[in-house]
Amino acid sequence: MKINSEEKKIPIYLKIYEDLKNKIEKNEYPENSKLPSIRQLALKYKLNNITIMKAFTLLEKEGYIIKKRGIGIFVKSKESLFYNTPSNNLIETFKVGQLKQNNLINFASGTPSEDVYPFQIFKKLYSDVLEEYGPKIMLYHPTQGLEELREVLKKNIEDKGIFVSKDEIQITSGSQQGLDLILKTLSSKRKNKIIVGNPTYHGALNTFKTNCKIYPVEMEEDGFNLTQLEKILSEEKITFIYATMDFSCPTGVSWSEEKKQKLILLAKKYNTLIVEDDFASELSFYNTPRTSIKSLDSDNKTVIYIKSFSKIIMPGLRLAYMIAPTELISKIVTVKFTTDISTSALDQKVLANFLKGNFLKLHIENLIKIYRERYLVLTEKLKEIPFLDVVYNIDGGFYVWIKLNDTIDSSQFYLKCKENNILLLSGNVFFLDNQKNQYFRVRFATTDIPEIIDGIDRLKVIQR
Repeated sequence: MKINSEEKKIPIYLKIYEDLKNKIEKNEYPENSKLPSIRQLALKYKLNNITIMKAFTLLEKEGYIIKKRGIGIFVKSKESLFYNTPSNNLIETFKVGQLKQNNLINFASGTPSEDVYPFQIFKKLYSDVLEEYGPKIMLYHPTQGLEELREVLKKNIEDKGIFVSKDEIQITSGSQQGLDLILKTLSSKRKNKIIVGNPTYHGALNTFKTNCKIYPVEMEEDGFNLTQLEKILSEEKITFIYATMDFSCPTGVSWSEEKKQKLILLAKKYNTLIVEDDFASELSFYNTPRTSIKSLDSDNKTVIYIKSFSKIIMPGLRLAYMIAPTELISKIVTVKFTTDISTSALDQKVLANFLKGNFLKLHIENLIKIYRERYLVLTEKLKEIPFLDVVYNIDGGFYVWIKLNDTIDSSQFYLKCKENNILLLSGNVFFLDNQKNQYFRVRFATTDIPEIIDGIDRLKVIQR
């Protein structure tokens, strides 16, 4: 490749990256082939090793290559590249969630189906609020959130055993913003060191990857492997531990009460924080009491609690809230102001009225009935497929974690599903290393029972 002097404004490593990427896409470097070494490419391009290393780092981040320690650097398979580009995972998953086509069975979507939205209630509440407040509701309002909404939330979470002041609550534009505010508040000159489950929620991984050093801990059927967790805590100065206690994404598992108790004791022992991401704790199929780990944080010093309404009400309602230790809340409010000043007051006021009117309780009861029935049908149908297993039995939420037989190529299986108008979400996006594996997440919140039956019947014949 000849470096043109007129292109000096573009960093050289990006030109190398583009050249190698084009060769991979044109099959000049075939899939699974070994690439020349850093030293060989440095000699070829007449550049230093560091420049080539930077190009390789970007190629790896974009999912074009894989480094195998002690062996070399290899081109990823094209089937894997098709749906395995780390930088696009979050965007692609969101786009998948919007797909509504005839004959398409969408088990990949993270979006609840429209038929379960409390749309008519919200339609009236929005109308009432606009009529009552007029244009004033569209002004800027307090950065921390409407006092009325924070007061309602304070009373509601007392049912979960969480007792805090309304002044310790921050309203956010969705849980994703909550994670972003935490990172900005806790940022240091060096990268924050954090712990996550392996696997874990891919949206959080995408947020954390840019400015954190991440330590994965094996996720078991009742929470983290605590032996692995304590080993990391004893060796590294960890900023926070990220976890979902109930019906976690992607496995659907919930933490045992014993592990919740041990987790908060470990966090206090090693002087680190826990970020509890609660998006579906209400969706227990059998009304089993769920203990938030925040309720065990009696002095409000260890747990930052994030609660989203997107999955349990409507995804377009971009509202969530955070409860943070007293010494952090003022910093979080400041960061929130510099991020987007404030969250929509109209949406906040409508949500406050929705909660005060007891509509959420009735809505949740309806969701549980619908999702429990779908889950039972799905798991019963999955038993008919000999080449996969349901990894965990769950008792709430909307995720089923499945694993293919080791004799099946998961990339080919994914593509065959897509050819048959079945969308699944590959398990690789939920792991830190983003490597191909045999897992898939099946979500049943978007599909009704006839679609579930049709979809599984199609899966049964894919391998024939």
